[in-house]
Amino acid sequence: MPTPTHPSHSPAAIAIGITLVTAMAIQNTLHRAHLSKLPPTTLMTSTTTQIMIDLAELMSGTAAEHGREVKERLKRMATSLLSFAIGCAAAAVAFVASPTWCFVVPPVLVALSFLNPSGEPSQA
Repeated sequence: MPTPTHPSHSPAAIAIGITLVTAMAIQNTLHRAHLSKLPPTTLMTSTTTQIMIDLAELMSGTAAEHGREVKERLKRMATSLLSFAIGCAAAAVAFVASPTWCFVVPPVLVALSFLNPSGEPSQA
């Protein structure tokens, strides 16, 4: 990691950067290919903005014509946002508990996901 004693152009920093970019690309591709009916997991700002727009429409009564659609979208996006918040909290606790070993959990979860017998990610 780049620090005053480890410059950002070091081989380790470059390898970490490439690994993180690859992880982001895999997450984006997985979502587009297998979870396209669910809200994006990479754009929490957009998801949060849409939640606030939907809440404003419901509270002001302007969603009367498409209220059911707004409620369904709000339900999906709120679930996504709650899952994201729980994941962030779990990651923070893991980091506090073990600043080094907490980074083992994500690759282990990805490896376990390959054991899904259906061949498709679950869309619970």
